[in-house]
Amino acid sequence: MSTVPATKSSTEIDTARLLEALRKGGDAFLCSVAGVGEAASRLRPAENRWSVLECAEHVAVAEEVMLGLVTGERQTRNPEGPKRDDRILRSGTDRSTRFDASVQSQPRGRFSTLAEAVTHFQAVHQRTLRLVEQTGEDLRATEVQHPHHVVGVISTYECLLLMGSHAQRHALQIEEVKNSSAYRAGAH
Repeated sequence: MSTVPATKSSTEIDTARLLEALRKGGDAFLCSVAGVGEAASRLRPAENRWSVLECAEHVAVAEEVMLGLVTGERQTRNPEGPKRDDRILRSGTDRSTRFDASVQSQPRGRFSTLAEAVTHFQAVHQRTLRLVEQTGEDLRATEVQHPHHVVGVISTYECLLLMGSHAQRHALQIEEVKNSSAYRAGAH
């Protein structure tokens, strides 16, 4: 019997890191919407700000769009391409810069209730987790064109990492909505 510890491949390490980021983001999002009533979910903190329901719709739709990217046709990535892992992870907790959502993931009333938006997110998120758990490929070896102009071309790995960070970012936004005076006044 060998006493040499088994070493993990870079793909196994990447998979573990992705699963951690995806679960952290998904859990943060689900915690942020827990206990929000349907009427309260429609309250906007200000005229030009999203409600909890609109945030949830955006997160659910964006997750689905990004899952479509990583399961669709991808291009071979230049191994010398930029590696933005840390920047992507930081973006999940840094709300100092606002970004406009891509046209396809902007809230448009796709879900009639918060529960419906959350259920949709959970279903897509489970498919994302299964994909990462079951793939054995090097997700850094391919890339996709993200629909958001700030993101652009991104490795498949980075796109999946962004999915976790994105959910976490909007969980923080939902907490901001819930802490707004308009929400507190209308939710009680």
